Amino acid sequence: MTDKYQPSNGTEGDWFCSQWCEKCARDAWMNGTSTVDEASDNDELCDILVRTMAYSLNDKEYPDEWIRDKDSGPRCTAFIPVGEEVPRPRCTKTEDMFGEAKS
Repeated sequence: MTDKYQPSNGTEGDWFCSQWCEKCARDAWMNGTSTVDEASDNDELCDILVRTMAYSLNDKEYPDEWIRDKDSGPRCTAFIPVGEEVPRPRCTKTEDMFGEAKS
């Protein structure tokens, strides 16, 4: 069974970010490959991380990607190791004609 995950305090949040966000290609500032200004200008900041800080766990906007399960503990299901390419998001205005798109 998996549940949405939100760190209980700043120390736990720092630990989670050091294990996931700082090693993820989705956020150039967190992983140290860019300054915050450059990452912001180039749309290289992780929307998932931003939403975890802006919303409460029970808000519909809180990301589904941060989860906790019995076997793995807290993790981000959208993690992409630094150096790998971040997939472009699917266009929400284009109909999925073949049933292959994942929302």
